[in-house]
Formats: sequence, structure tokens, C-alpha cells
Amino acid sequence: MTTWRDTTSEHVQSDLDRLLNTVLQFADEMLRRHGEFYPYGAAITREGEEQVFAADPGEAEEPNPSEVLTSLVSGMSAEANDLRAAALVSDVTSEKTDAVMVHLEHADSMAITVVLPYRFADIEESESGVEYEEMAATPAEALIWRRSLC
Repeated sequence: MTTWRDTTSEHVQSDLDRLLNTVLQFADEMLRRHGEFYPYGAAITREGEEQVFAADPGEAEEPNPSEVLTSLVSGMSAEANDLRAAALVSDVTSEKTDAVMVHLEHADSMAITVVLPYRFADIEESESGVEYEEMAATPAEALIWRRSLC
């Protein structure tokens, strides 16, 4: 079975792996400390520096996560010319599981969504209180670097 790595250059893979590791470490920290988190973003600039993005929830005490994501996409899109890779991170829940969902994009080629299911465990069962299942990646539609069909 062909994966995104089979059709992607090494520098794109390196950038996306670097971003994924960065954002998953923060998501894990937030889950262990607070049991949840609001969407956030991270990027790698054209110069190779990491940059964090947060959306201003305004006056709302508990902002709507989809509005926060929309704001993040707008902010990151406005800076897209200065970025080479971007990640948008959300804490999602379905009937079956909770998961960290990471939308990864690279200016040079592609977008994927990575889903990392998790569950809260008894502290006696797990040192951190959070247990992760197998990560899965699927192709996604670009949000930051939308490609023209012309």
C-alpha cells in the first residue's frame, strides 16, 4: 500500500515529522494537566524557525473550537508566504474515541490529517494518566495553501 511518504520528498517529510513531534508533545502535556485543550497551531518559517499560533477567543469564557480553528486558519493563511509547513491541532471526540487530530500541510506539496486516539487511564495503570493507540494518517484538503485549479 502506498503511503504519503512514498510520494513526498525527504525535506517535506522532515518538516512534517518535526511539526508533528512538536505539537503532539504539547497536546500530551495539556491532556495530562487539564484533560483537554483548545485548538492551536504551529508552523515552520521559510528560515526554519518554529512558530506557535493561538487564536484570540475574544470575550467568550469557553470559545467554540470550530471558531478557534477558523481563526487559526485565517491567521496562518495570512502568513503563508513566510511559512513552509503548518500544523493545526484539535482535541476531538467521537462516539468511539477521543483523539488528537493534527492537520499537517507543506507549502511545497501536500496536506494530511493525523489522528492519534487516546484514553484516560488510572494513574496506577499508566504513569502519565493518558494512553495512546495507533496513529493513522490520511490525505487531506489544503487549508493554508489552497491550490488554484486554473
